Amino acid sequence: MAVLKNFDGEIERIGGVLAAMRDALGPACILLAETARGLILPDEESLAAEAARLAAEMPERQAIEAVIARLVADLAAEIDVSARDFDNRDLPTRLETLIGYISGAAKHRRQQARWRSPAPLNRLAELLRRADLLAGLVRSERDFLIGRRRESEGDLVTLIDHRPEIIEKLRGEDGTAMTGLDVVGRTEPAIKVFQDFVAGLNARVGTCNTLLHKLVTDTENLLVLYRMVADASRQGDAGLKPELFPHLAPEVERYSTDMLTLHGLDHRRSRADQAFAERFPAEASGEAAEAESATSGFRLPTIFGFKLIRSR
Repeated sequence: MAVLKNFDGEIERIGGVLAAMRDALGPACILLAETARGLILPDEESLAAEAARLAAEMPERQAIEAVIARLVADLAAEIDVSARDFDNRDLPTRLETLIGYISGAAKHRRQQARWRSPAPLNRLAELLRRADLLAGLVRSERDFLIGRRRESEGDLVTLIDHRPEIIEKLRGEDGTAMTGLDVVGRTEPAIKVFQDFVAGLNARVGTCNTLLHKLVTDTENLLVLYRMVADASRQGDAGLKPELFPHLAPEVERYSTDMLTLHGLDHRRSRADQAFAERFPAEASGEAAEAESATSGFRLPTIFGFKLIRSR
């Protein structure tokens, strides 16, 4: 229970930080929109303040992205551990081995009870719930950023396209208000501040895409494992319904209708893992270390002998 509360509490904390960062984007968006609409550059003090804010926010943004990536990597590592447990399900536990010295029949009964236990499926369902919460967090952030990026990119294009009018206003009607060098010194730094702002939005969207790509492929892996465990233990899985996982509904829907296939899953996971490792090398190496410590992790070649998921 404490683990669940810690995870849910961390999701809530991250959501609060992201909400504050969204609010902080407002002034920059307004400043860019007003500049594009009026074709008058903000005063140098306002621009300097915005440039300083963007620079100060960068490490904070990177820090919260790393926290999300750590949760994603931890989820993947837990899926690997669960898969290892399933791969080794026929191996007796230490207690079962000790019981076997006394009674082989008692050992067998205990193994049968372990195989029929709902605990492994419950654990996988909990991992799916966490994946859904993470996907919802990242997807809502991405959707917001895409909207902001669309607006700000349009304003930036307008600003650049109308640079001649801005220059004319700076030079004055008689062309003597500012020299050519002065005009360049005012326009180029201003445009760079807004370009950096839009580039930052684009980078954030890219990070969200990387996180979502890994989450979705890990979820597909998790669903494959869920079906295997359900079939091997002869446990029903009617409770695994798309409406219970709104942020991963397409994946769960394919699972519940037997449309989730193994074809291409290894390739998709490899690409997602590579992109994740390039963007978050420290978090990816931590995931790899956890998987390595759990001996061989779950990979699709270990399940080709099972006819558990059908394609239509």
